[in-house]
Amino acid sequence: MLLMKKEELRELLDERTGPCVSVYMPTEKGSIETKQNPVRLRKLLREAEKKLAAAAAKPQVIESLLSPARRMLEDNLFWQYQSGGLAVFLSPGLKRVYTLPLRFAEMAAVGERFCVRQLLPLFAEDGRFWVLALSQRSVKLYQCSRYSVAEADLRQAPRSITDLLEFNPGEKQLQFHGQTAGHSARGGAAGRGHAEDTDEEKENILVYFHSVNRGVNALLGGGGGPLVLAGVDYLTRIYEKANTYLRLSGGRINGNPAELRPEELKDRAWQLVRPGFEEAASTAAKQFAQLQGTPRASNHLKTILQAASEGRVASLFVSAGDQRWGFFDDASGVMDLHAKPDLCDTELLELCVSRTLDRGGQVYALPPERMPGSAPAAAVFRY
Repeated sequence: MLLMKKEELRELLDERTGPCVSVYMPTEKGSIETKQNPVRLRKLLREAEKKLAAAAAKPQVIESLLSPARRMLEDNLFWQYQSGGLAVFLSPGLKRVYTLPLRFAEMAAVGERFCVRQLLPLFAEDGRFWVLALSQRSVKLYQCSRYSVAEADLRQAPRSITDLLEFNPGEKQLQFHGQTAGHSARGGAAGRGHAEDTDEEKENILVYFHSVNRGVNALLGGGGGPLVLAGVDYLTRIYEKANTYLRLSGGRINGNPAELRPEELKDRAWQLVRPGFEEAASTAAKQFAQLQGTPRASNHLKTILQAASEGRVASLFVSAGDQRWGFFDDASGVMDLHAKPDLCDTELLELCVSRTLDRGGQVYALPPERMPGSAPAAAVFRY
């Protein structure tokens, strides 16, 4: 899984060496369902090819742009490990593929810049969070969104204390009872008491968790979203001592994480991180409700597009799953919506998003049922 950081989102937003091809699709996991994933991608690439041709792209340019994605069609190993959503971005200057814990709506778009709206839940409302499932025998890190979960590759951390000793034989602090004289051999007055053994075990675990913490920070960096610990109480307390990740959640999932499915871990973690994710969007939605019916707010797409072009949108709400295809002319303010997208159409919700972000506005991608104003777009204006 190739994780996405905010810096990479900014790179996508800043890319202007068009044509830029954006492809989104949900992926299925299972013997029959997995076979449909390359079929779906092939269909979307054909759609992108038609749009490139309609935009007067030369055949050699089209082939150069799409060939990296076409090679994926025959990569059976790649498709075996897909779950969640696949996002592909292709331009002359940038080529990226992401498997992300989001359920994307199908899209193949061609334009002067990439379409990023479906990525926004990773960084804002209902965004990305993490669950670190702790035990002495294994550690697993899960990347989560509100509706999906996928195990991340914690490659820079040992998966167990045994792995730490194997890969770092010079780790002097670790003293494993199973690899030294047993308790009975040390028994009697000369033997160490159980309390001291327990303290030694805790020190071993702490050293191990320091190594895990380094791996977590290497993967997540400083902007990876909140991290929720799952494990028995004494292990989570030891990990807290080793942790240096700034967004460690105050709540915990108590108990043996091996007894819970990844989906259950995700659901329990969501209840802990949900208030923080929803606070900013809820505050902005309340402001929209207060200003609705005045010139400072609107849920009309044409009005929002005009305001976004002028840099007046302070907060924009867009429906995460909806699409609105057509065209908008800045000079005349004319907008035309099409029930079915033409080859040269623009996705207008995406246009709202890109112009709002370019001018420093805040964007919230929400489920349709949570949209203020009961429309696919709503906005609060600066003036």
